[in-house]
Amino acid sequence: MRNTGTRGYTGYRGRKPSGRKWLILALVLIIFAAAAFLVAQHYMVYEMDGSYRFELPWLRRGSGAQQTARRGGKQNLEIVIERPEAPEEDPVRAQELDATALQGGMERALSALPAQINAVAVRVKNADGELLYPSALAGAIEAKAVTGGSIARTAIRTLTGSDYYAIARLSALHDSRYSAANRKDAAILQRNYRGNIWYAPDSTFYLAPEKEAARQYLCNVAQEVAALGFDELLFDEFAYPVAGRLNNIMTDERDMTKEEALALLASNLREALSDSGAKLSLVMDEKTVLAGGDATSGQDLASLAIVFDRIYVPTTEAQIPALREALAAYGAELVPVLDAAVAEGPFLLNSES
Repeated sequence: MRNTGTRGYTGYRGRKPSGRKWLILALVLIIFAAAAFLVAQHYMVYEMDGSYRFELPWLRRGSGAQQTARRGGKQNLEIVIERPEAPEEDPVRAQELDATALQGGMERALSALPAQINAVAVRVKNADGELLYPSALAGAIEAKAVTGGSIARTAIRTLTGSDYYAIARLSALHDSRYSAANRKDAAILQRNYRGNIWYAPDSTFYLAPEKEAARQYLCNVAQEVAALGFDELLFDEFAYPVAGRLNNIMTDERDMTKEEALALLASNLREALSDSGAKLSLVMDEKTVLAGGDATSGQDLASLAIVFDRIYVPTTEAQIPALREALAAYGAELVPVLDAAVAEGPFLLNSES
C-alpha cells in the first residue's frame, strides 16, 4: 500500500525571495557611506562664512615641516588666536580744584573747566589729618579728624556722577590728628623725651609707617574714599619727614628700615583697594625719581613704582623726557604736575593754575 504522507505539510523547496538580498546590499551601502563620511571629515575645511570644502591630501601644498608631519601619519595643527589689543585709555589731563569745591562750589567749578580737561582732583585728606568728607571711621571720629559734612558729600557725588575722571588726593603720613590721638601706637616719637610725639618745624606730626596701627588706619581711609566712587587715589607725603630735628626721632623700636616700611604700607594699600577698581598713585619729587630714591625720606623708586599705577611728579615741561625714561624700567606711568597744560600727554594742573 502506497504511503502518501500527510497532505499539505510537505517542505517547500522553491527559490528564496529576492527582497532579502536587497536589504543586505542596502545595509552594506549604508555602512560604507558612514565610513566614507567619517574619513571625509578629516579633509573638510570650514570657511569663515560657515561653508566648507574638501582639501584632499594629494592636492595639498604645505611647508616641509607640514609634509614631514603628514608622512609620519600625524598632522600638527597650530591654532593661532589673534586677540584684539585693549583700547588705550585717554591720558589723564587733570585739574586740581581748590578747597571751595567741597564747600558747595563743585558744579560751578566743573562748569568752568576748559575742554582739554578730562579729569578732576580734589583733596579729601590734608596734612593736618583732617578728612574733608563725612567719614564714618571710628578711629577718625575718635581723633576728631572728620571735618566734612553733608555739603562735601553732595559735592563728591556731583563729581563722581559726572563725566570727569575723579581723583581723590590724600596726605599719607603727614597727619597730626590721628598721630596725636594714637601717639604710642601710630605716631613718630621723640628720642630725647620718650613717649612724647615728634614735632616737625611747623609743629605738625607724622604717622610712623612701621607701626601696624598707622598702616591699618590709612588702609581704612583708602577703602572708604574709594567707596565714595573715586576712580583714583593719589597719595602725597608718602614719606618720612625730611626737615626738622631728625636726629631726635626715636628709632630704637623700629624692626624694619624706612624703605621696607614704606614698601609694606604700599603693599597694604594695594591689597586694601584690590576689589575697588580704583587706581593707586603716588606723588614723588623730581630729584627722588631721577636719583632712584632718597635715604632721608625712605622712598625707594624700585620698590614703590611697581606697586603704584602712576607716579605724579611736580616738574617742568623740559624735564618730562628724563622723568619718563627714569620710570620706564618699572612700568609706571608718569603724570607731570605742572603750572600750565602741555600739548600732548598726561598732566595734573595745580589748583592755583
